[in-house]
Amino acid sequence: MEGILKDAAAKSPPELVTFIVYDLPNRDCHAKASNGEICCTYLPDGRCDYAAAGDCAEGLEEYKSKYIDEIASVLKEYNDKVPIVL
Repeated sequence: MEGILKDAAAKSPPELVTFIVYDLPNRDCHAKASNGEICCTYLPDGRCDYAAAGDCAEGLEEYKSKYIDEIASVLKEYNDKVPIVL
């Protein structure tokens, strides 16, 4: 992400950059190759427990702190330097 933004900022005028953010907790869609990395609830072996009941508060906090906050940090560096669509 940072490399793409750096390249876009080097152009005159800076190029529009578009990012799609996903990796939502418990994202599975029955496609093993595209399983999400973040779970609402983990099994003892580290895999997602897709059958667990609850509100996914822990998964959403992990999503925010380990994924969204890191993206936001990079985007802030390029604020007002590159047009970004998120």
